[in-house]
Amino acid sequence: MTLRHIVSWKLSGETREARDGQAAEIIAALEALPALVPTLNALTAHRNELFDGDNYDVTLIADFDDEAGLSAYVVHPDHVVAGAVIKKYAVARVATDFTL
Repeated sequence: MTLRHIVSWKLSGETREARDGQAAEIIAALEALPALVPTLNALTAHRNELFDGDNYDVTLIADFDDEAGLSAYVVHPDHVVAGAVIKKYAVARVATDFTL
């Protein structure tokens, strides 16, 4: 079983360029996590490319063995640090979790 966790954020930057910078910082923080969080099996983070302003700006796709693995990730100190980077810029968040 694989639990897939998908999260998207709208960012606060006033311009595309500002949001690009915010997104780059967020993606860098997230992409460091697979080497640091043992329950995280896979992670990709992407900057939205189309329909700027309408779509969310950054999306995370992360895979875990199960809900316990996701729960451990949420409280892991390195995830908390990455979350602080996201919270500096995010004005909205949506998420979904499902089993593959």
